[in-house]
Amino acid sequence: MREELIDKDARVALVDRHGDAIPVRRPDRSIDHSLDVHHQATLLRAWDQEYTQLRPGVFNGYVRTLHNGGIKLFSERMNRAVFQMGALPANRLAFGLPLYASDTSRLCGEHGDKNSLLVFSGSSGFEFFSPDEFEFFGVEIDIDTAADPTLQTMTQTLESLIACGRRSIPLAPRRAAKLGRLLNATLSEEGIAERIIDSPDHAVAFNRGLVGWLLDMLQSSDSGTDSRPMRHWDAISAIRTLVRESPCCPVSVAELTVELGLSRRTLQNACLELVGLTPVQYLRALRLSEARRMMERSNSVTEVATQYGFWHLGYFARDYQAMFGEVPSRTLNRCRQKNG
Repeated sequence: MREELIDKDARVALVDRHGDAIPVRRPDRSIDHSLDVHHQATLLRAWDQEYTQLRPGVFNGYVRTLHNGGIKLFSERMNRAVFQMGALPANRLAFGLPLYASDTSRLCGEHGDKNSLLVFSGSSGFEFFSPDEFEFFGVEIDIDTAADPTLQTMTQTLESLIACGRRSIPLAPRRAAKLGRLLNATLSEEGIAERIIDSPDHAVAFNRGLVGWLLDMLQSSDSGTDSRPMRHWDAISAIRTLVRESPCCPVSVAELTVELGLSRRTLQNACLELVGLTPVQYLRALRLSEARRMMERSNSVTEVATQYGFWHLGYFARDYQAMFGEVPSRTLNRCRQKNG
């Protein structure tokens, strides 16, 4: 469900110091709510994401956005732990700042917390683990639509700064808290977004200020900190790939050890360290999530269950309901109605 808070497509213009017009698209705000993890993955439309719910329970999430020219601010909240995989277009820069979480997050294996600036853009895409009750602020910058020459130059500098490949950049707690307050106020507090929306000057000034603030923080951060990816992340990613792409979906840890060439101890340590689940729990969550995704294009619960190695339909229904809060047949019927 989407709430359009402000919807103004009219373009206005202001003049730069050389007397040239700078076209400015009026900002707009919206809130999209979701009760399904796969639907949630579509709410950030340029991110080409797939989500996998890892913890049992009914899913609930939303994305709140403010579009301001070539920059989009957003906050995303989800109540269940999710494994995310996505990629942004080459002309986008994207950052995240965790606001609240029940545990640490991991971006391509690197630790993330409320004092970390997470970098989601890059040619290699990203894999992200977010824990239960996770909320973060995001900034997405469309490089091609930055009509303001000053902002273009600042954005190019920002792009070069993050080209080192770091995914989680530590910030001084004071700076991280200040950035969080700015983003929260802009997205949530009455009057602030309206000032940006009602004035082209304010819209351009805000974008310049935000990018400048990011530059200040990154240029003063410690680039010498350890940039090693967290151990075992490749194993976490490989398990997910096996479940999604193998014609014979693995259903046991023994099968994983053979397929990946890893010991049971290594798999145990990797899963517990990075996603807080045993290999059995992680594998089951992946299989259930893919089964739910397959409901969109299937005519049979049995077909879906057996595709992902659930050979006892009663146990499948039990585990599915525990994970998603509804029986498989209800999901299937809803998908049929939606697809006509």
